[in-house]
Amino acid sequence: FQRAHVELPRRLARAMHATGVHRLVHISALGASADGPSRYQRSKAAGEAVLCEAGLELTLLRPSVMFGAGDNFFNLFARLQAAMPLMLLPGATSRLQPVWVGDVARAVLRCLQDPATAGQTYELAGPRAYTLRELVQIAGRLSGHPRPVIGLPLALGYPQALLLQCLPGEPLMSTDNLASLQVDNVASGQLPGLAELGI
Repeated sequence: FQRAHVELPRRLARAMHATGVHRLVHISALGASADGPSRYQRSKAAGEAVLCEAGLELTLLRPSVMFGAGDNFFNLFARLQAAMPLMLLPGATSRLQPVWVGDVARAVLRCLQDPATAGQTYELAGPRAYTLRELVQIAGRLSGHPRPVIGLPLALGYPQALLLQCLPGEPLMSTDNLASLQVDNVASGQLPGLAELGI
């Protein structure tokens, strides 16, 4: 997280200054917070801070969980339900506000085309908040493999996440994913969003 979310933006800012490029649209994350419960959220906030201090013409975009063709969110839950008789789901009542990746791409273009967006932070979220349980059920239904979803308290999900993050390959879930579910991943309503970008 430190390397990707903090050191890379720092290097990017130095490279921009060295080459005379001043305009940057940075994709961060909804829930980025210096005191967030997960390392992901804290490192995203640290990366934003690095760029805010760099003296660039900066627009921050904070998308919620993104979905689209071939995504690693709905498709993951669809694949799991195709293989499992039921879903044991920690954080089932956590709320998320998924946003379509096409809308995020349009937001990037709008910001690059409109100099007035420099200095602004936009929360990019879909029109409705869902519980994680509802989203998993949607993935199961649309993939043709609906399964019972049994919610687990986060404390019981921790051993499951610890095991999954130790398996070879890209982890299905990590303890840091679980930590991030302690807070809802929904727009605050305090910052502009897609509507203010005409999307």
